[in-house]
Amino acid sequence: GAKSNWPECLRSLRVPIIHIMDPSSSLHKLRRVPSSPMLDHTREVLGAKSNWPKTKIICTIGPASREPEMLEQLYDAGMRCARLNFSHGTYEYHAGTIANVRQVLEGTSRTCSILLDTKGPEIRTGKVVDGEVIVKEGTQFVLTNSDASLVFDGKDGSKLYHDYDRMLDSIVTGDTVMVDDGLLNLTVTGIMDDDLLVRANNTCAIGNTKGVNLPGKPVYLPAVTEKDLQDILFGVQQGVDFIAVSFVRQAADIELIREMLAEQGGEGIRLIAKIENQQGLDNFEEILQVADGIMVARGDLGVEIPLPKVFVAQKMMMHKCNMVGKIC
Repeated sequence: GAKSNWPECLRSLRVPIIHIMDPSSSLHKLRRVPSSPMLDHTREVLGAKSNWPKTKIICTIGPASREPEMLEQLYDAGMRCARLNFSHGTYEYHAGTIANVRQVLEGTSRTCSILLDTKGPEIRTGKVVDGEVIVKEGTQFVLTNSDASLVFDGKDGSKLYHDYDRMLDSIVTGDTVMVDDGLLNLTVTGIMDDDLLVRANNTCAIGNTKGVNLPGKPVYLPAVTEKDLQDILFGVQQGVDFIAVSFVRQAADIELIREMLAEQGGEGIRLIAKIENQQGLDNFEEILQVADGIMVARGDLGVEIPLPKVFVAQKMMMHKCNMVGKIC
């Protein structure tokens, strides 16, 4: 209706934009109300003239992108955070990359955060013959933690080593085990002493020391490995801005690292919890309370939970982060 028919409490309001329905059209239109100095300033800061990107881009920096010239191009294209993956590379290599990022920013008003992404605790297989073997669908073999020197040949009855000494606390007959980011799907057909008897549900080539996932099952690994500890200390020395903590399963994982940072003078480093498994989802609210932000690790989640549920989990985490004003 006409503005004169509005209640007094609404007629006195001054808002920058109101939505109205044009009586002569089925389309919504926008009508601006009279301007004001405050609104003009807001539009100038947030409007099209502003060169502040409204979406912040995190770039994983590797050998092809670590030189200053390329880093400058990445910044101009929208990079505002450089991610260093500590699953790979030496300390000398990462220190050089950090120095290159800071060289690009030196003497300018530009800002770009540095994020250290930890490797985290994980389960890995042992060696295979010639570095790669074909496991055929229907092959039945043994997963064992008894002998790290074993070399797997991919045939019936052979043994494939894994480094998780509490496998039997997590797995029972009928459960699924995934190898190499889910490329090899195994069903547990039985348990013999401390070993698992498994059957391959698909044909797949696997190489040495591949990752192992136990979908939907609790994993009793330490929150911080010795490598993670050394990497975090290196990050404190280098003055990184963020640490992405891999495979967070409970709030205590974040609290432990925060205590370590406080002891080493790294209180100002923000902690990002990476949610990569069912345990992390189950304990998400308590993790969100103690973390400074959340990273949705969709690749690992797609192995740990049914793929169609990944986007539902992501939406849930994004919504809860927005509700408390934390990074996601």
